[in-house]
Order: sequence, then structure tokens, then C-alpha cells
Amino acid sequence: MKTLFGWGIKLGLLGLVVATMTGNLKVKLPETVLGYEVPREAQQWVDRNAQITDLGAKTTAGFKGIADSIR
Repeated sequence: MKTLFGWGIKLGLLGLVVATMTGNLKVKLPETVLGYEVPREAQQWVDRNAQITDLGAKTTAGFKGIADSIR
């Protein structure tokens, strides 16, 4: 039972990471975590991933429009 619970936690965290990376889950980092300041590089990385996700969505919509017009 302990092993099953451990695997469930690991798979849940992996699913959360995948959802974040694919853009299905928006992440906004706070300024501080437990009293420590979040590095600027980490905040820039999250913002850049959000911009890439938006660009990907726009590109997908554009290609879908082109594919629909060809059909």
C-alpha cells in the first residue's frame, strides 16, 4: 500500500509538470516563497513559457484556419 501511494504521488507530480509545460495549467510564481525571494531567472522562465504557449496556440489556430480553407 505504501508503494502504491508513493507511485500515485510521483505520477501526480509528473502530471502536474506535464500540464504546466503543455500550457494546460497556468503558473504564476509569487515574489517570495517561505520568506525567500524567488530568483528573477525562475520568474522569467515561467513568463517565457507562458508566452511560448500563447504563440503555439495562435500558430495552431492559424494552421487550423488554413487547413479548413483548403478543405
